Amino acid sequence: MATLFDLTDEHYVLSGIHTAHAALSRGDIVVVPTDTVYGLAACPKVEGSIQRLVAVKGRGLDMAPPILVSGIDQAESLVAEGALSEDIIGALKHLWPGALTIVLQINPSLDFSVGETPGTIALRAPNQPELLELLRIHGPLAVTSANHTGEPPCQSISQAINVFGDEVSVYLNAGSESATNHEPSTIVDATSLGNNGAVSIIRPGAISAAQLAEAGLEVAA
Repeated sequence: MATLFDLTDEHYVLSGIHTAHAALSRGDIVVVPTDTVYGLAACPKVEGSIQRLVAVKGRGLDMAPPILVSGIDQAESLVAEGALSEDIIGALKHLWPGALTIVLQINPSLDFSVGETPGTIALRAPNQPELLELLRIHGPLAVTSANHTGEPPCQSISQAINVFGDEVSVYLNAGSESATNHEPSTIVDATSLGNNGAVSIIRPGAISAAQLAEAGLEVAA
């Protein structure tokens, strides 16, 4: 039976985070708040957890979920040497934590699977304090929006419970207005940044092209 923790009550924050950490370590799926919408989270280091995550979502491994991290330091071990250039690090210092997902070349020595990707990994540091604390304690998490494929993302914990029920073992509630804007993150491809000096916007979202430019990233036309 699923367990619900109300993170709007400070008395339950630590127990909720640590219970979620334990569940993720077992390979369970957890619903977490982000700074955009609620998300389905799984630990990529646990064998089979990514498969369970995409099965609950209702899609295949060919649509690999992004990996959420606590910050640049945690991201460094996940990407290929040199993938985090000075320009990218400078931009991430301005835009993380926040609604920017960046696609980079994956570390070829990574000892866990993130799904079927063409040698890349999508990374984001969310601007949500309890989730950031969970990421610091647990490590990187595979997180996709809490919805069945083709349906709108859940913007409240009650919506998520109605959709997923006991398919999820822990629900972390940060309130129906926990998301700052309900827009998805902007996804940019920075894998060829060293070749043409520009990033490509794969999916427009909460971070505009102008904000990317202000952070020091040239955006391809």
